[in-house]
Amino acid sequence: MASLEALTKSYRAKKAEVAKLRRKSENNLKETLSLKRRSSSGLASLERKKETLARQISHVAQLLNQYRAQKESIARLKLTSEERLKHELDTQDSIKQQIDYGSSEDKASAQERLRFTEEKIAELRSGMKEREAAEARLESQIEQLAKEKTRLDSQLRKQTHVKPVLVQQLKSSEKAESVLRPKVQSLIKREEQTTKTLHSIEKKLAESLEQRRKAKRKLQRAKRKHAKRKAARKVKAKTKRKRITRKARTRTKRVAKRRAPTKKATKKRMTKRRIKRKAKRSKSRRR
Repeated sequence: MASLEALTKSYRAKKAEVAKLRRKSENNLKETLSLKRRSSSGLASLERKKETLARQISHVAQLLNQYRAQKESIARLKLTSEERLKHELDTQDSIKQQIDYGSSEDKASAQERLRFTEEKIAELRSGMKEREAAEARLESQIEQLAKEKTRLDSQLRKQTHVKPVLVQQLKSSEKAESVLRPKVQSLIKREEQTTKTLHSIEKKLAESLEQRRKAKRKLQRAKRKHAKRKAARKVKAKTKRKRITRKARTRTKRVAKRRAPTKKATKKRMTKRRIKRKAKRSKSRRR
């Protein structure tokens, strides 16, 4: 009995210890798996971000090249317009001199050419203003795109620096998982075996305790029966003693009466006996 109780206590302590180790290992495994998922998800997200950034950088670079080409084209057109404007201004000065110093017929023709030249100069100056405005817009857009490309390039470099850290975390978490998962499974089996053994010992202990209780109840019933019998014997002996005492007293009284009969009673009895004897004799004679 004592050995079963000690064994039960020992296995309960073992079960508690194994359960504690199992919970600790399961928590470590959960943290490892969480780190693995985060690392894997981070790497996938990083790749997606890199692809998105690469597309954005490519698009920005394409726009930059396009705007720069447009700026260069506008610069060439401005240069051409400036040359044409200079030429038209020279022509205008020449025509004005012809008007000042020419004949009346030449002045009429010169006036017509001067008007046409002034229209060209106005047109060239208007075109140059439009190109300057377009060039200013392009310069602003090129500046913004250059800043955006710099920002995107910086983000891409950061993502590139983060990747080795995530790769290292993923490798370490996979290695830890390969160690912790078999450990957790082993502790689970060990706990199940300990629980099974503990249940078996507890069952035997319960049976032993039940037998002990039955034996105790049986002993108590036997003691109660013995006490009842003893009490019954005492009552019987007491009753018997009372009866004996009563009988003794009754006999004593009867003996005392017989020993001291009165003379009159004796005579009466003798007379009755004699009468009975005579009656019997007379009956027998008649027959």
